[in-house]
Amino acid sequence: MYDLLGVLKADTAFFYIDADEEMPLAEDFVKKAKSLGAIPAYAYLGDVGDSVTGDKKAQKFEDDFLPDLIREIKAIGIETVAYMPTRNTPAQLQRLAKLCAENGMFEISGEDVNSPRQKFACAALALPEYAHLIDSTWSLIGHEAISTEKGIDAGMFSEKTKAELPCIKDRVKKYSAIGRQTV
Repeated sequence: MYDLLGVLKADTAFFYIDADEEMPLAEDFVKKAKSLGAIPAYAYLGDVGDSVTGDKKAQKFEDDFLPDLIREIKAIGIETVAYMPTRNTPAQLQRLAKLCAENGMFEISGEDVNSPRQKFACAALALPEYAHLIDSTWSLIGHEAISTEKGIDAGMFSEKTKAELPCIKDRVKKYSAIGRQTV
């Protein structure tokens, strides 16, 4: 079944239809997500030249306009970027991390498992350059735990929390500690 899914994902042109009027404005989506205590995130794909994983065809995505994109998503209220260390090149991810740091963005792992033959543990996350993604994951757990216990105003991205801890690194540290206490 997963092999069939892989075949279908390889060429979506015969069944993919662009979204139209059913697609909400990004600003409306962000407002609704935040009203629920959710953390809207931008999923970085990155241009594919030579596929790092060997299963992607060459495609252009957002690398040509990435600085403008990061500024724009931040302007509409998206403060989080998800990316996959196994999908992209180190150069792409170094550039993205630099832009995230310059713009105070929260970085999270977007790694996923798409096949029963794929290892659940992501070896790239053991590399020192991605260690912060482990803390980010714990901080997401902390955000969920404290928001459930005390309400969304206690969450990592509430206006109250951002006023108390404007630096994302400080919030990651605080919420990561909360997340680790849940185990």
